[in-house]
Amino acid sequence: MKRDDRLVRLSWDHHHALVFARRIATELDGLDGEGLARLYSDLVAFWSAGLLPHFRGEQECLLARLIRHVAPEDPAVARTHSDHLYLEGLVATMRDSPDEETRREALRRFGETLRVHVRWEEDTLFPLTQEQCDDDDLDAMARDFDEQLPPLAPAPPGG
Repeated sequence: MKRDDRLVRLSWDHHHALVFARRIATELDGLDGEGLARLYSDLVAFWSAGLLPHFRGEQECLLARLIRHVAPEDPAVARTHSDHLYLEGLVATMRDSPDEETRREALRRFGETLRVHVRWEEDTLFPLTQEQCDDDDLDAMARDFDEQLPPLAPAPPGG
């Protein structure tokens, strides 16, 4: 299904997220403690400037309108919330743990989960949204994205 122009803004953010997830997958195993700290620092910057506003936009703009057409308990709505919370939990684990291996494993799981989550949203959540929401809903989402999201989520550091 062709992506509706009003959701393309989120797909651009997804592209940046996939670039960062690939960076984690390719760099992580070869990093020493200093490199791990640098990659984590880049993740925190990307998280704050890009992913958190994106998650908030999906929840407040997209899901808030999608549940007019599907139940709040719909598996797509539940999965979106669950994935977002899991990713937030991994960031908290990285922030809170002084143990390098715990942080390394949380970073690995973050990259893998982010990649799978983005692909799922593109393949499942966005088509569902386009099928269920009418033009008024999609227009309102686009207006909200323009107001709430940065002009474009910054490209991830090193990406």
